[in-house]
Amino acid sequence: MRISKPFSVLILVLLLASGWTLFTSSVPEDTEVWVAVSRQKLEHEIGLVGRIEPVETSVLNAPFEGVLMAHELSPGMSVEEGQPLLSFDTALLEIKVRDALANKLKQQQVVETFRTWTNDPQVVRAKRSLRVAELAMQNLELELSQVEGLYQKGIVPRNERDSLKQQRDLQALELAAATSELDTVLATGRGEARTIAEMELRNASVIHEQLNALLAHKTLYAPYSGVVLSLGGPQSTGGDAVTLHKGALFSMGQQMIKLANMSGLKVITQVSESDVSKFSLNQEVRITGEGFSAALSGYISSISQLAVQDQNEGSAARFPLTITVNQPSGGDFKRVRLGMSARMTIVTYRNDNSFIIPHEAVERDGDTLSVEYRDGLDAPVERRAITIGQSTVDGLEVFGVESGFVRVK
Repeated sequence: MRISKPFSVLILVLLLASGWTLFTSSVPEDTEVWVAVSRQKLEHEIGLVGRIEPVETSVLNAPFEGVLMAHELSPGMSVEEGQPLLSFDTALLEIKVRDALANKLKQQQVVETFRTWTNDPQVVRAKRSLRVAELAMQNLELELSQVEGLYQKGIVPRNERDSLKQQRDLQALELAAATSELDTVLATGRGEARTIAEMELRNASVIHEQLNALLAHKTLYAPYSGVVLSLGGPQSTGGDAVTLHKGALFSMGQQMIKLANMSGLKVITQVSESDVSKFSLNQEVRITGEGFSAALSGYISSISQLAVQDQNEGSAARFPLTITVNQPSGGDFKRVRLGMSARMTIVTYRNDNSFIIPHEAVERDGDTLSVEYRDGLDAPVERRAITIGQSTVDGLEVFGVESGFVRVK
């Protein structure tokens, strides 16, 4: 009997299907698989981006009101510590210094007058007036005593004696007035007037010293090696920014130069509210960028407690993060320039002795987690209670097991 080719193919397919069914039905559904577990290094990293900034910026202000001399600065220019930056014409300041000195000398004269107050013309006049009153009183007392004796003998009339008594009483009033005037004049040299004069002298002396000291700042020097960020600045009273040029008039305290300190660098970035709790101070940071060939290292030096304001309502809050860059092996940052973009890698978790097992190996019984564990494939099986650590793409970090094997269903 001849069998056609399509029919033979159909029989072959049916036989293969029935064989596969018999094979799969013989494999148990709960096959035991033992997975090896050993110590390994586990790290979780977060990548951030930011820009290189100076560790410190300073604003150099005009030390006094004056006219600017010529300068050769420009934004982005490097300067060395102690390098002369700007010079001012001191003509206006010298006028103020001389006025302050004149006021100081006047106050010195006033104070000196009080120090020698006993020889002051006012005191001399008051003392002379008192002495004249005392002599006149003594003369009247002597004359009255003589007339009183003559009156008792009946030689002089009564009205003459009474007239001398009246003159003596009037002179007593003059003497009391002269004494009071002298006390008042002497008290002036020891009272509030002298205290006020001494305070005015101290004020005048301080003003003169301060103005005179400003003459030493007629030239601004770089306080450290750095980079000029900007020249000039807004006026204190508002208005357009003032530019630096020869002959420009600047007021005291006017911003002149903004300088960046290049002895250190930092990177400012932002992290979302969901990640900010993963960072802590002094965490190590690896910094790379296209602008500098060798990778830099750093650490987190500041985590802001205040979120950056975002105009978009409903957006997640973001917190500024400051990363201080460590000094490179070369000793300086000449190869790194301000404003360069930087990519940062921060290790938020590290365990050099972690054990990673598949998710399927963990069994839960209420609140208890456990695994079936054995030291070797020929060792007895024991159940180990575990705690879960970090989650990875390969499984779970667990605590409570050692190097060996865990059962995976």
